[in-house]
Amino acid sequence: MPNSRNLLIVGTGNVANALARRFSATDHVVHIGSRDAGRGAEAADRHGVKGGLAADLVQHAEVVFIAVPFTALDDTLEALGSLEGKVVVDCTNPLTDDYMALTLGHSTSAGEVCQAKLPGVPVVKAFNAIFADVVDSDPTYGGIRPQVFLAGDNAGAKETVAELVRAINYDPVDSGAMLSARYLEPLAELIIQMAYVQGEGTRITPVILRSDA
Repeated sequence: MPNSRNLLIVGTGNVANALARRFSATDHVVHIGSRDAGRGAEAADRHGVKGGLAADLVQHAEVVFIAVPFTALDDTLEALGSLEGKVVVDCTNPLTDDYMALTLGHSTSAGEVCQAKLPGVPVVKAFNAIFADVVDSDPTYGGIRPQVFLAGDNAGAKETVAELVRAINYDPVDSGAMLSARYLEPLAELIIQMAYVQGEGTRITPVILRSDA
């Protein structure tokens, strides 16, 4: 596999915990952090990784996953400080408090907002359109592996994230430039609607099937 990387997962919610658990089973070095050192340490203990205050862990991280509510993005980035030289993975979705609608769309996206706040830092949109329950439980879909859709303007950063996706035995799907986050975030809302309103449950996941022809 590719060389081991130092990963920092920022957040202690469902997505952050699912990512920490999956990556803890790889050869990558995993940290999980929060703006609350106690919550970060508690999450780390749960997954057998290192953790605590995110701002104390970010210095040596090569890849930083932002797995917090979109409404916390500004405070999270401010607390982390400089992210120069790192790849940032934006896992956020701009959701209303009840998760039943998006707060951004058409002309921008959470991914584009995150990139604008980090000029010069490559940001990749990923893990926003897959439920934490899928990442955490590793269900099967008739031999088809879950897919993780990627969007970003830096090809090298996208390949770095694609390698990480492959490390957890999922398939990365390059969805284009960061502009495509405008479409990946509504996709996330669609599967939320399917899971909760239509009663399909949180182990559903979107899949792109490619023809051999």
